[in-house]
Amino acid sequence: MGDRPAPPRRVVTGKGPDGKSKVVFDSLNPHQHERGGRSTIFFNEIWTFDDCPVDLSSHKDGGDRAMSHSPPANGAHFRVINSAQEDLSSINKDEADKLFSAMNVTGLSEKIESDRHWNMHRTRTLDYGVVTRGQRSHVMPEEDFIMDTGDIIVQLGHVHSWDNSKSASDMLFVMIGGDSYGSFDGGED
Repeated sequence: MGDRPAPPRRVVTGKGPDGKSKVVFDSLNPHQHERGGRSTIFFNEIWTFDDCPVDLSSHKDGGDRAMSHSPPANGAHFRVINSAQEDLSSINKDEADKLFSAMNVTGLSEKIESDRHWNMHRTRTLDYGVVTRGQRSHVMPEEDFIMDTGDIIVQLGHVHSWDNSKSASDMLFVMIGGDSYGSFDGGED
């Protein structure tokens, strides 16, 4: 397990009782969670909402909830992931799998057994991911590809994992609850 990284600053704005714009929260993100299993991954849960459209009158802290790998089925969450370079041989897979199960609060995450990577999974979600620092390898059942700083990924419920064994990296994700996995439509008529 790596050292705990400093969480990012999180500023949340809204309206006060007088109807004027104001800062509601401004601090280092208080909702940081370890991935566990001797992994170097830390999740910074920035904000989650349960339904769309979002009730903008509520100033309840959207990050103050149990750690959930996936967002609510009709909602979304925004997270920042910090990963130090990881030694894959030090991962305790049994412990990591138990923690993955405990993080499956919404039931939208599914662990997939694979020899390709210790954390293969899929989520019934639409995910927008951006590499903000470093480089990460995106592992799929039959191929890998490298994501560099500034690269963007759109994930549509596929089986995958992220490997940071070659370098440290940070990513931000917006994950939105999905309807079903469906079948692949490559756009060909």
